[in-house]
Amino acid sequence: MTEFKLNRRQLMKTLGAGGLAMSAGNLLAVGAAISQEGRTLRIRNDGDIRRLDPATRGGWYDETIMFAIYAGLVRYTSGDEWGWQLDAAESIDDSDPLNIAFTLRPGIMFTNDFGELTAEDVKFSYERFLDPAVNAVYGSDWVALDSVEVTDTYSGIIHLKQPFAPLLTSTMPHASGLIVSKAAMEASGSPNIETDPLACSGPYQIGEWRPREIIRLVRNPGWTGPEPYYDTIEILPIDDLTAAETAFDAGDLDVTQIAVNSIVTRDPEADNLVVKPALAYTWLGMNVENEKLQDVRVRRAIQQAINPAEVVLATFGEAVTPAYGVVPPPLLGARESNIYGYDPEAAQALLAGAGAEGLSVTLSFGGDPDLLIAAQVIQAHLAAAGISLEIRSMDGATLTAQQQDNEGGTYKEIELFFSTFTTAPDPSWVTEWFTCSQVGVWNFQRTCSEEWDAQNAAAAEETDEAARAEMYIDLQNQLEETGAYVFLYHGVNAWVSAPDVDPAYSADAQWALLRDFTGTE
Repeated sequence: MTEFKLNRRQLMKTLGAGGLAMSAGNLLAVGAAISQEGRTLRIRNDGDIRRLDPATRGGWYDETIMFAIYAGLVRYTSGDEWGWQLDAAESIDDSDPLNIAFTLRPGIMFTNDFGELTAEDVKFSYERFLDPAVNAVYGSDWVALDSVEVTDTYSGIIHLKQPFAPLLTSTMPHASGLIVSKAAMEASGSPNIETDPLACSGPYQIGEWRPREIIRLVRNPGWTGPEPYYDTIEILPIDDLTAAETAFDAGDLDVTQIAVNSIVTRDPEADNLVVKPALAYTWLGMNVENEKLQDVRVRRAIQQAINPAEVVLATFGEAVTPAYGVVPPPLLGARESNIYGYDPEAAQALLAGAGAEGLSVTLSFGGDPDLLIAAQVIQAHLAAAGISLEIRSMDGATLTAQQQDNEGGTYKEIELFFSTFTTAPDPSWVTEWFTCSQVGVWNFQRTCSEEWDAQNAAAAEETDEAARAEMYIDLQNQLEETGAYVFLYHGVNAWVSAPDVDPAYSADAQWALLRDFTGTE
């Protein structure tokens, strides 16, 4: 075996400055037009808004905005430990796990003259996840819901059909627990919210949106909760972390996430550096409906031709450790080893048995400099097993759109791809994306097993933690057996901010909790 060694610093210098210069130039043009009146925070988001609907949202790029413009009964606390606090609710009583009582704070007003937030809005918001017309992408968050009973204007009871362990860890404090206006939704005539939130109930509302340029949040004058520090938050959707870091250094951003490889280059105090273990999971996926990858022997060959430990070391040094599944530590159900290890000779034998010698495949991913390094390491690994790999770095939103192109069928052209998903602090939120119902939605491997789905549903209902952990380990074992997954790493989240900013992040620093940001003045 030939040992693959990579100088990360040298490789970063070879990534090319042309695209970066264009991105930074566009950003400066946007920044030149930004008003500096009042307290303004300028922050990078890794994508533009797609769907501001709690039931069908696109991902954390939407959730960052949604946590600022909508209220939920409860919401996540900032800091180093996962927890929740009251938000729109004045009280929550979960002493009966099947009947959760709540009382709202009076006087929370929706924008656009849609009135006061009441228990009817809570009922509408949560029960719509069960409505087939909504086609809720996040329907599994409320799979245990039976109904919401309204007992008076501000009070109600959430009735569950069976125990649901993730309710107060990854459903109610998360975006699926956000409350929308029943009146606004009915007036719209649509079962879904798109990029117009219709009515906001949080401390901020959208003042301006220029697609792919800027999302400007301004204060919601009807907000009666704790007053946020900033008058305006300007969110710039920048996919490229290197471009975002350049903008931060130029003073055009106050806050940005940075690539893991940049951590060692930053001054922890001057850059207000925050680094936290990520509740995230990155893997190499294989599209089982692609004609080259329909044979499990071919997928297994790719799986065993890649050395994840070497990929992670070359990409991040010792800042990140390899993953052995999709469930990240410290969540219950995290695995400690893989079933199929690195074995290039076994990979070659599998290819020969499948008649796939001389295999050539393409690896697609969004514009992440860390993933580019990982891709080049994997390219060398696959070459050693006789597999030619083409690297295709592209716009992340464009890749996702192709993976979700179920009608046009262009998803079949995708072969290998990197995916990074973030999660809430419960393993059910990790595995729900690999079900049959998620094929072509977020399950881009397109693996499907009704038996697996049933076991996954049962795991969410199990209340014994030891038994539940074993169930999630077995679910990951089955994913690995499909050959369509190469687990890579869970990683860390790293942020820098200006000296006059006191930032607030979720416990894993995946989300910037915008309403909790303050200044140091």
